[in-house]
Amino acid sequence: MTAPAGFVPYSRPSRYLDLIGPVFEADGNPAAVGLRVDERHSNARGFTHAGVLVALADTLMGHTAQRAGPPGTRLVTVSLTTDFPGTAHVGDWVTGSAGVHRVGRTLAFATCRFSVDDRPVLVATGVFAVAPQQDGSRGPTAHRPPPGS
Repeated sequence: MTAPAGFVPYSRPSRYLDLIGPVFEADGNPAAVGLRVDERHSNARGFTHAGVLVALADTLMGHTAQRAGPPGTRLVTVSLTTDFPGTAHVGDWVTGSAGVHRVGRTLAFATCRFSVDDRPVLVATGVFAVAPQQDGSRGPTAHRPPPGS
């Protein structure tokens, strides 16, 4: 399956994305992704199953927030809120973009929007927990000097 000009294979592949993809990202902007809807993505009504879009939204927001945090930040999903103002159909090129509101010591907050052309098909917000580092610290605190030093 091919992508329009300006899109390249997603830089953070996974076994799950391999099942629903191929997923693409905008060249030079991994906070923008695209997916060509095919028969595997459609539900009984003939449009894209919400679960496909939610999985992409979760992945996109989580990865975008992780890149916005300090090196070594690891996130896990706590909450997703999704709305579906429109539908996508087989053959449509769905694009999504994410933004990060905040990456704190314990939580990160992001939003995203997916559309076909200029028609929105999903808007979402996500809250992500900052997972402990291997040394037991969390996110930004791993890079702060200890008190009194």
